[in-house]
Amino acid sequence: MKLSKVACLVAVLATLWSAVCVLGCANENDPQTWVKRLDDPSQRPAAVKRLSQFFEDGMMHANKDRNDPAVRALLEKIVQPLTKQYTAGNLDDKTRKELLKLLADTRDPRIAPALAKAFNEYEPGRTEDEVKYASRAVIAMGGSTVMTDANVIDALWNVFSKFQVSKAKSSNIVKDLHDAVLIMASPSYGPKAVDKLRAAVDLSNRDAANDQLEFWQKTAIQIVAQLRYTPAVRPLVKVLLTPSKAPLRSLAVYALLRMPKAADEQLVIALQGVDPEYSAIEAQYGADRPFVAILGDALALISRPEGANAILSALSFATTASNRTILAQSLVRFPSQPALMSAFFVTYKLIPPSTDVVLVGGNAHAALVDAASRFYDPRIVDWLLREAATAKGDEADALPPRALESAIKLMTVTQLKSVVDAVRKDPGAVREREMFARAAPVVQRCREDAACYAAAVAAPIPSSPATANMEVIKAAWMAAVYGKGSDSVREALVKRVGPVKDPGARLAIVEAIDQLAPHGDCGAARTLEAIVEADRASGNADLLLVDDSVAKVALRLRARAE
Repeated sequence: MKLSKVACLVAVLATLWSAVCVLGCANENDPQTWVKRLDDPSQRPAAVKRLSQFFEDGMMHANKDRNDPAVRALLEKIVQPLTKQYTAGNLDDKTRKELLKLLADTRDPRIAPALAKAFNEYEPGRTEDEVKYASRAVIAMGGSTVMTDANVIDALWNVFSKFQVSKAKSSNIVKDLHDAVLIMASPSYGPKAVDKLRAAVDLSNRDAANDQLEFWQKTAIQIVAQLRYTPAVRPLVKVLLTPSKAPLRSLAVYALLRMPKAADEQLVIALQGVDPEYSAIEAQYGADRPFVAILGDALALISRPEGANAILSALSFATTASNRTILAQSLVRFPSQPALMSAFFVTYKLIPPSTDVVLVGGNAHAALVDAASRFYDPRIVDWLLREAATAKGDEADALPPRALESAIKLMTVTQLKSVVDAVRKDPGAVREREMFARAAPVVQRCREDAACYAAAVAAPIPSSPATANMEVIKAAWMAAVYGKGSDSVREALVKRVGPVKDPGARLAIVEAIDQLAPHGDCGAARTLEAIVEADRASGNADLLLVDDSVAKVALRLRARAE
């Protein structure tokens, strides 16, 4: 009887010890232990922290490789339970923020419900960090290439459409949200972006204007450009014309360049003044009609034949020096042809000497003799030298340096003497004398051989003086002069763009390629685009600035090829 009681007591104690072990002897190093504790509100904060530590340790041991088998095994255990906890709610602010940060760091597509919730439940000042983490997850995962969940796509646009930069507490969230929307780039964003572009801008309210121009409409333009969403072309032309949206013009033109055929059609209609909606916007400008120059410049950047014809027509009706100057300048962006050159010189004569134009930064004639070199026609060298020699008044300071530089770029071997004589006669032409000294040898060596000039653009460029790049610039100019109709010369220049890091020299080579491709060149465009993309990591601010022109030439080459 006593033994039976002892046995019973031992059995009870064993049961109690087993229960204690279940409660207190769990394996603290097993992620599953902490996953179970997520369901206990009192243990949840600690569980989130511990699971975060598991993930950080795993990533450290895997050299930050999320595809490492051990990391993948961990994610299989924790991602879905953590996502469930976040979407269920009932979390304090600190735990909720830490939980979403952990989920975002996993970059696992199964966190989509949590990302959608973070975006949809954005509260200014309270959940900015969560939107930031969710945005970074979208960016890291490559946007719509991974995040195919419609709820995330819609939720991201939802937070973007109501987010106000003027109320943001951190600039980081502004950039992250902007980048996430762009990298998501869902086709469903096209119509929504157009709606954003239609909004009016109240410049009297600085915060509201900043929200509209620098965030919503700027991003909307970038989205339609990326999507090549052609229904946005007409709203983009309206953006281009609207005075209150002037800060967006350059970006709008870039977007139009990505949809050249549709853009060309609408820009021509706007320039002709036959559309009531466009005309209503244009009426805001008054009698000077500066919108004519804005539209002409956009057409020239696209550089299709229809645009050239529209500009020639507009020039015949232009009445202000500003419009005439800008439209004439725009003609040099098209492949050179007699009708364009003729209109250019007629316009030049119509503009009175010493006329200043704000949009070209000073004297109109000086701006035009500078632009004239891009007709790549040495026959105008004598005219350039006469203009430099006879300039009077305010033009005597502004015009000669530009006219002489254009003459140096265009001079042939038979024109060397007349150019050097003109340069020597001008006591102020110190820079031009240096330019001539560097340009003349390559002309004497290559004479009329386009292939020789194309090879010469590979010449090394010293870091100083400022004119050290003139040998390469001259070689690029003459390759365009003598290489017309030659695919091999154009292809040789394309191969040499990347190695040339001097901004001025690179620009000269790219402009020569542009001139040598009257019907476009998609292969050259791809090469130029790859160069621009590779340069993004260079940190060379001057090179990146020139690459903006390189990118536009690439788009122009595609536009002509369509």
